[in-house]
Order: sequence, then C-alpha cells, then structure tokens
Amino acid sequence: MAILQRDVRASDHDREAAVAFLKAHYADGRLAEDELAWRTDAAYRSVGVHELQRLTSDLPAAALPRRRRRSPVLPVVLLVSAIALWLVTVPPELTLVLIVLAFVAVLLLSPLWIPALLAFVAYRLIRTRLSPR
Repeated sequence: MAILQRDVRASDHDREAAVAFLKAHYADGRLAEDELAWRTDAAYRSVGVHELQRLTSDLPAAALPRRRRRSPVLPVVLLVSAIALWLVTVPPELTLVLIVLAFVAVLLLSPLWIPALLAFVAYRLIRTRLSPR
C-alpha cells in the first residue's frame, strides 16, 4: 500500500470533535436519536480519520459561531479609576520619583528588552502563520 493511501490515525480530539459535530446536527434535527447513537458509537470506535469523515460526510459543514467581541469599556473604566485613585491617595512627589525611576530603568535595561520584544513579535508572527484558519 502506498504511503499516500494510508489512513491517518484519529486522535481522541478528532473523535470528540466528530461527536460534537454529530450532536450539533442532532440538535438541528438532521439526525434521529438512534442514528446519533450508532454514529457516535462508530466514531468512538474509529481508528482512522477517514472513518470519521465517512460518518460525517453526508452532513453539511456547520458555520462556526461568531465570537462576540467584548466591549473595551470595563477595562478602560477600571484603568481610569485606578489612576484617579492613585493621584488622590499618593503624594505627587512619590509619583514623580516613581516616574523618573521607571524612565531610568527603561533606559538602563533597553539592551535587554529590545531583543526580547523583537523575539516576541517574531514568535507571534510565526504562530499566526502556522495556526489553522
């Protein structure tokens, strides 16, 4: 048998995804309860990915649900209230000293954080290109 004709072994995640797919179609009314039962049983007993594909091939591919974007209002309100609380409770001299210390720390540690920042940006670019879409 040629290598390209071999069936890839299914993982537990593949089986669980197929069962979730079947349950979604059962909830939509495309599958009867007994058909869901035997397809689910067959999915858990399947060895290869092609077997899972055969179990779900006659069902339409479900559209992925849209993710709701969270409103950025709460983090902004928390940040503004934390800054206001800081300005009210902490003396201005201490605030000025901390700002100067932070500025000096950034200048002194810049040889370390610039490569770290570049490495992080490269990691994120590679990760987004390799992630499935």
